[in-house]
Amino acid sequence: MMEKNALIELFKRYLSKQCSEEEERAFLELLNSKEHELLIKDLIEQELAQDADDQFGRLPRIQQELAQVKENVIHKISEQDVEPRVIRYRLWFKIVAVLLLCAGVVFFKMRDDRPNRIADIAPGGNKAILTLADGSKIILDTADKGSVAHQGAIRITKTDDGQLVYTINEDDKKDETAAGLSNSIATPKGGQYQVNLPDGTRVWLNAASSLTFPVSFAKLKERRVELKGEAYFEVQRDLTKPFVVQSDKQVVQVLGTHFNIDAYSDEPNTKTTLLEGSVKVRGLNVAIGNEALLKPGQQARIKSASGRAELVSVDPANEIAWKNGLFFFENEPIENIMKQIARWYDVEVVYEDDVKGKTVWGSVTRYTNVSKVLSILALTGEIHFKVEGRRITVHK
Repeated sequence: MMEKNALIELFKRYLSKQCSEEEERAFLELLNSKEHELLIKDLIEQELAQDADDQFGRLPRIQQELAQVKENVIHKISEQDVEPRVIRYRLWFKIVAVLLLCAGVVFFKMRDDRPNRIADIAPGGNKAILTLADGSKIILDTADKGSVAHQGAIRITKTDDGQLVYTINEDDKKDETAAGLSNSIATPKGGQYQVNLPDGTRVWLNAASSLTFPVSFAKLKERRVELKGEAYFEVQRDLTKPFVVQSDKQVVQVLGTHFNIDAYSDEPNTKTTLLEGSVKVRGLNVAIGNEALLKPGQQARIKSASGRAELVSVDPANEIAWKNGLFFFENEPIENIMKQIARWYDVEVVYEDDVKGKTVWGSVTRYTNVSKVLSILALTGEIHFKVEGRRITVHK
C-alpha cells in the first residue's frame, strides 16, 4: 500500500498537471482502489484542507479546475478496456468529491462580500422539551443548570455543557414512587440534545426526534424505550436486562453496544447502523422471522413499502456524521440532503424544477449558516437555491 506522503505528492502533481503518463495512470488506479480508499479520504480532509487556497485560488478557478479534471479523467479512462463505464463513473465521483471538499474550504476563507449572496439562516443547537410523568414540560435550552426535577429516587439535572442526566439518589433508593412512570424528551426542528438515562445509557437525539423511556428500570425485566426520528445510542451493558428500542417499523434488541437508528417517518427506510457490539433487528410489519443480526460496520434497512429487512455494509462514521457536527453526502440524492437541511435549519423546502437523479458528494460542518452549506452544494453547477424567509427553493 502506498504511503500517505507519497500519495499526497502524487495527488498534488496530478492537479498541477506535472505528472508523467505513467504517474497519471498510477493515480487513476489508486482512486479506484479499495485498498487506498481510507487514505484518500484522509488526504482530502486533512492535507488539502490546509492549503486549499494555494492549490486552487478563488472560486471561479475551482470551477474551471473541476471541468479540466473531468475532461482529463474521461479522456484517460476511455483508453482503458476493462469495464470502462464502471471505472469512469467511480473515478469521476471520487474526483468530484475531492474538488467539492477543497472548494468548501476555499469558500469558507473567502470574504463574504459577493453581490446577490444567498440569504442566511442560523444553524440549529441544543434545544429540547422534557415532558415529565405528570404532564408538566420543561424547556431544556432555557432551563437553569443544576437540578431540574425529582421523581421519587430519581434526580434529573442539567449539566454545564447542556446534557440531561438521570441519577438515582442514594438516600431515596427504597422510594418506589418512580416505578411505572415514563418521561419523554423531544427535539424540535433545529434542535438536538443528549440525555443520560437512569441506567447510564447515553443517547444523542437528532433534530425533530423524540425518546420516551421509564423513569426507572429497577423493577423491569427489560429496558425498553420508544424512538421517533434519529438517535445514536451508547448502551450501558446489563446481561440481566436487554435494552430494547422500538420505533414504528422495527424493534432493536441489545445488551450493551453503540449504534445509530434513523427512523424518520418521511424516509423510505428505517436504518439501524452498528458501530460496536451486536444487535438484533426485527421488522414489525411482516411475518415472524424477518430478523437481522448485525455485526459492526453493517446496517439493517427496513423498507417502508415491504417491511422487509435488508442487510448492507456501510462506513459507520458516515452514518453518525450528524452526531459529530457534520453533514456528509456520498453520492446522495439532493432530495435526501434537503430533508436533513430542513430538519436542522427548521426551514421549508420546495422544488421549482424536477431535480430527481441529481446527487452530491461532500462534507461540511452543521454549525454554519445555511448560505454556506447551500453555496457548496451549488458548486455542482446543476442545482441552485433561493432563500426567502424560512423557505428554500431548489431549481436547476
